Amino acid sequence: MRPAFDESFFGHLNQACLAETGQPSRLYSFMERVIAITAIRGLLVVFERSATIILTLPIPIYAMLVRLIIGGARGLPSFAGVYLRALYYRGVIRKMESNVIIEQGVFIAFPENTTLKEFCFLDKNVIIMAKSVQIGRRVHIAPNVFISGGGAFRADDYSCIATGSQLITSTEILKGGARCSGPMVSADQRNVHRGQVVLEKDAFVGAGATILTDVVIAQGSVVGGGVTVARSTEAWGVYAGTKPALIGMREKVKHPDN
Repeated sequence: MRPAFDESFFGHLNQACLAETGQPSRLYSFMERVIAITAIRGLLVVFERSATIILTLPIPIYAMLVRLIIGGARGLPSFAGVYLRALYYRGVIRKMESNVIIEQGVFIAFPENTTLKEFCFLDKNVIIMAKSVQIGRRVHIAPNVFISGGGAFRADDYSCIATGSQLITSTEILKGGARCSGPMVSADQRNVHRGQVVLEKDAFVGAGATILTDVVIAQGSVVGGGVTVARSTEAWGVYAGTKPALIGMREKVKHPDN
């Protein structure tokens, strides 16, 4: 088991610092060197495993207080809250790799059915209600994104969802005289379809967009801000307008995966 944040994470931060300021950070450089030392990594892993066990003890009142404190702990640029959430969620999420950032106010309804891969970033106040969740490497889900419940959600590597977007994983089907007013109607009066929303590799969803059930945002395609998408897109296509239309093609990504 690797630490919650290892030397590759601090190397990533240092690259960003160098790009922005022209100089590496002494702190990040120090952390990168220290965590790479085998003995220190081992001690850190033992500490983190113990902390995770303590944070996830199934004691009702204690567990509620821990969730409140950890969920509300200040996020970036402060690292303490991010680190505490990493330790906590490692104990409740089905599979969570190293170097995952979970920000303040994030809510995951079914952590036991959730997979978070390395370097994914769930930003402030992201709400994920889907029953099955797979989020790939280097995915960013920006603040205030809402992923509705009932169905499945998958975001492949390097995909991104911008601020305030909504992804609908299940819906009420208006056939056969069914009611559509939601879960407080008796089950025999509803016609619910539990589907999925998929973002393929390098896909991008713009700010305030809405992605409806059973839509696949194909590899590299771009959905413009405020667009409602009811049909799957073409790979590398760019979609915009109140009635979303293919308005062009995006240049394919030239960088290697890392």
